[in-house]
Amino acid sequence: MKAFVNRYQISIFFILTFVISWFPWYAGIAPEVMAMGPSIAAFTITLIVGGRRGFVDLLQPFGRWRATLGVWGLAIFGPGILYLIGLVVHLLMGGEAPPFIMIREELNLLLLYLFLVVLMPWNGPVGEEFGWRGYVLPKLQNKYSPLIASLVIGTVWGIWHLPSFFAPQGVISALTTALGIGFLIPYSLGTIANSVFMAWLYNKSKASALIAGIIWHAAIDFWAPILLSDSSLVAAREGTHLPTIAPNLYLTVLAVQVVVASVLVIATKGKLGFSEQT
Repeated sequence: MKAFVNRYQISIFFILTFVISWFPWYAGIAPEVMAMGPSIAAFTITLIVGGRRGFVDLLQPFGRWRATLGVWGLAIFGPGILYLIGLVVHLLMGGEAPPFIMIREELNLLLLYLFLVVLMPWNGPVGEEFGWRGYVLPKLQNKYSPLIASLVIGTVWGIWHLPSFFAPQGVISALTTALGIGFLIPYSLGTIANSVFMAWLYNKSKASALIAGIIWHAAIDFWAPILLSDSSLVAAREGTHLPTIAPNLYLTVLAVQVVVASVLVIATKGKLGFSEQT
């Protein structure tokens, strides 16, 4: 069994990720497990193939925090900057600005919100990134290339979110209602773009899955509600309002991400900093 898993571990990782994530959602039991599927799959395969030593090796990239201030700044503020560029383009095209409720009325709650986004495994970064950037990114880019790795992970990452398109509430399901199931295509282009950014950060930070994975992912989840939607932490706690994002604004932001990611691919000739990795 160990030899079989070792030989086909990348394929098994993707299959196991979908099984662990989608079955509880489909069965209606413990839907919060979905966000932890990639990490659970990575831990499972790593323990089978590498035992305790392999488990330690999987954790090590999440302890690598030494990088330049520029890399840290991009990881923390990069998604927010992309959102702001998309917002400016949206306004120039005649769109309306979001209400910025969390900025105008709930600044005192933002630290608590940041804590929940970063550390709660069912919210995304911790639950997913031991799988996406900790486990499968280095394997794919070492075997193929950073660009191929980004395309594969980004596509799978987008499709993996499909249950969110049918959730009874949430921003993604609201956008699906407005745009139809075809919204999966631009959404997946967005996850591919973010996978490009994260692969580049991973290589620029000397293989830090902390910076390229958890921090960038947390920044995606942190800045979007603040800058793009009508989210309210108070309303979310009281259950009195479901957050929404204007479809045209969201699509504009996705377009900006894809354009910037394409420029990064061209500028690095598809290497995404891989030759600089140590």
